[in-house]
Amino acid sequence: MSTRVALSMDKDWSFHLGEVDEPVEKTHSYIYNTSKAGACPGVPQEDFDARDWETVNVPHDWAIRQPFSEDGAANWGYKPGGKAWYRKVFAIPEKYRDKELTIEFEGIASHAVVFFNGSVIHRSFSAYTPFQIDISDRAHFGTRPNVLAVFVDADVWEGWWYEGAGIYRHVWLNIKNPIHIPQYGLSIRMEEIEENTWKVNLFTNICNQTEKDTEVRISTTLVDPDQELEVNINNEGVVCEAGEESQVETEFTIEDPKVWDIEEPNIYEVITKVFVEDELVDSDKTICGFRTIAMDPKKGFLLNGRPVKLFGTCNHQDFGGIGVAVPDALHEYRIERLKAMGSNAYRCAHGMPHKELLDACDRMGMLVIDENRNFETSEEGLTQLRTMVLRDRNHPSVIMYSIFNEEPLQGTEEGKRMAQTMRDEIRALDDTRFVTGAMHGGLDAEESAVDSLDVCGINYQTDQYDSFHEKHPDMPVFASESTSAFSVRSCYEDDDERHLISCYDERCADWGSTVRQTWKDIMARDFMAGAFMWTGFDYLGEPTPYTWPSVSSYFGMMDTCGYAKDAFYMAKAIFSRKPVCHVLPHWNHRGREGEMIRVMSHTNCDEAELIVNRKSYGRKKIDLYEQAKWEVPYQPGYIELIGYKDGVKAAHDVKITTGEPVRLKIVPWHRGMYNDGRDAMPVNIYAVDEKGRGVPDASFEIDISVEGGVILGTCNGDPTCHEDFGSGHRSLFNGRCQAIVQAEEGASQMVISAVAPEVEFGSLMIPLSTRKTEPFVESIRQQYLTGWKMTLELFTEKPDVNMHVDEFDMNTWMDVQVDEKAGTPAIFEDQEGKYGIYRIRTKIPESINGRLPVLHFESVWGECSVYINGELRGETAREWPGPMDVELREKDTGTAEIRVLVKSLNFNAGLHSMVVFR
Repeated sequence: MSTRVALSMDKDWSFHLGEVDEPVEKTHSYIYNTSKAGACPGVPQEDFDARDWETVNVPHDWAIRQPFSEDGAANWGYKPGGKAWYRKVFAIPEKYRDKELTIEFEGIASHAVVFFNGSVIHRSFSAYTPFQIDISDRAHFGTRPNVLAVFVDADVWEGWWYEGAGIYRHVWLNIKNPIHIPQYGLSIRMEEIEENTWKVNLFTNICNQTEKDTEVRISTTLVDPDQELEVNINNEGVVCEAGEESQVETEFTIEDPKVWDIEEPNIYEVITKVFVEDELVDSDKTICGFRTIAMDPKKGFLLNGRPVKLFGTCNHQDFGGIGVAVPDALHEYRIERLKAMGSNAYRCAHGMPHKELLDACDRMGMLVIDENRNFETSEEGLTQLRTMVLRDRNHPSVIMYSIFNEEPLQGTEEGKRMAQTMRDEIRALDDTRFVTGAMHGGLDAEESAVDSLDVCGINYQTDQYDSFHEKHPDMPVFASESTSAFSVRSCYEDDDERHLISCYDERCADWGSTVRQTWKDIMARDFMAGAFMWTGFDYLGEPTPYTWPSVSSYFGMMDTCGYAKDAFYMAKAIFSRKPVCHVLPHWNHRGREGEMIRVMSHTNCDEAELIVNRKSYGRKKIDLYEQAKWEVPYQPGYIELIGYKDGVKAAHDVKITTGEPVRLKIVPWHRGMYNDGRDAMPVNIYAVDEKGRGVPDASFEIDISVEGGVILGTCNGDPTCHEDFGSGHRSLFNGRCQAIVQAEEGASQMVISAVAPEVEFGSLMIPLSTRKTEPFVESIRQQYLTGWKMTLELFTEKPDVNMHVDEFDMNTWMDVQVDEKAGTPAIFEDQEGKYGIYRIRTKIPESINGRLPVLHFESVWGECSVYINGELRGETAREWPGPMDVELREKDTGTAEIRVLVKSLNFNAGLHSMVVFR
């Protein structure tokens, strides 16, 4: 192996919802034996039978598939948490012996205990922080399986929103040579030393896990956004001490690079190779972007030297229908929707995000506040903080690290000291970005966390903007959280009984403000760097201002599917330099003919004119934050809003009264997708009239099906809907719903269909294409028997195989490995005619594939007699190693003791390879 290998472990996990009862025996032998390395009883053992468990792929969120329960917590969307087990049994090829082997979990919600080959190998205390486990000295190679078991406790919470449950991000098996670049071992910083000339410093950490000092050489390649070679640097050799980690710095300059910006997010790739005596031993890569950031206490945020107002949103990580197990492509979809609104900044509320989200922000030009979940200075808390910085410090999109959100200690001297400790930790790893925190109090305190921040974030408290700036004139400040306005997509009348709130941008939380007022307050103050509205998307949980039957939030500029509410266009009118013109409401109000309907503009034009069925209702001057309103009598037809700039028509929007729905229309996010079993995309389903126009008030149930793929989840944006997210049966809510689909691996096409009574069905074929996929670790389904013991000495005469073993006898029997590598024990070498006894206590499954199992010995050597619970059940005699099967009976199932009496027939004997139930 010349360089590293990354193997996906996402496929084929065994999953069990709930705890597994493991009877505890209060005997000396049980307690003694389960107190040893590799002896955690039950699920972590090789002989545990998990074949009746559900098979799942990760990312996986089990909570999203559980029914809503009024007994649950509104914060978590009335979804239960619970506890569960994941288990994966796999082999590691012999060729990877003497390599560094690590398993990387990118995220488990919430707390987790990880077992490997029978031992607790890691405990995770945060759903948001990835972690890596070194299994090099515990791995089995060749045919003997490895058991990875994860116990997840999702009854523990870190947040007051829906956090999901399970292994909800990717898992990897990483294999590296003993000399290698460690995880997060590449860091890069760029500095513009003069106009268009940049100094680049690349820091490469090298681990030397060999027993001798070794000279290594580093080669660095910089590839520009067009995939052309920009720089190739070869360092002189440096000596890495045995057993140590060294850092090598590479410095070079580059002229006139393509700058990373929100409009042109140019990304460079940095490839680093490690050579020992001209042999490539490792290679790793990272990305970078050439850009400058600054925070000015008077001008706000500066990107590449120019002031840029942060038009931001805060967002949780769940998505409609699928919870927190978000497929990689969906992050791009979410950022694309925010960019369409004109947003340029994203706050990760309130925890370390999926790395794929940051990748999408890098590619698409979205600025990011990277937020730590836990405001703690314990070693665990600081480890979580360091992990965030180490993982994310090369992303050009990341401009700030946020170390807390609305913490009770924020306004105290204690909070000041904690924030200082955390800022120092960040600065030691990355001093190129700003440290902030989201304050919802304590701004006036004599000593507070503000004193330890680079930039102050203010949550709401708009009346504090000016007084804070007056008190801290040299400190940059922004609205880290704002707005909290309520609305339901395509709803234009409040109805508290039905939990409906109109989209006229009038209602907000007691602590918040409307979208228009939010930005009126921000745009009037140059010193306010920007604001992050709560939220870009609706999310599961926190159904403020209601509780049951509402289960998701009302705050979003978009609903849980990413469908725009009218607030989306209000924000776009404020954010965009181009003319924006949007009119509300829709114009389907059957049965209300002659009633006065309020019509409102969302436009950034100078003036707007309303036309209703060819009649003008006048042109009005536009105040960006007040907009224009008209009261007009409803008659079917159309309304049109025309926006004027400098007296000239610049934009317009039309709402037409539609006919009744006659068919279903399916619109995919993209016209094609990949058939690698990982790619996924949202598919939007609309009710349309005979002219193909979306019917905005249509609400009826439909059934969605997929051939050549699967439905990962369905949703409709209705905050009171309790339908099963995992089902293809879904109601249209105000004319539309959404399915998240994934193609079957290897399929050539995927056909999506939607049917409903009394309307024409919709069908769409999605062509599928192939792409290179990550190699993956296959799972093994057999039940292996491990934990064998053997008599410490051989017998010259045939012994009583059912001899009594004293409960406290730990010294006349020895632990033995029974697998292909271990082979027969050395005690049998050249001991022809002598006897030995193997014994094991195990659980015999009641059935395998619908029948009684068979006890299968892959290889036995000598004269062998097999006893189950004291009864002779099988015999064979082999001068050379060979297989043996023992048919089992119904009475054998359950807890049993198996003993094997072996007599050597020649120069060796014993159990020569694995023993399994099959």
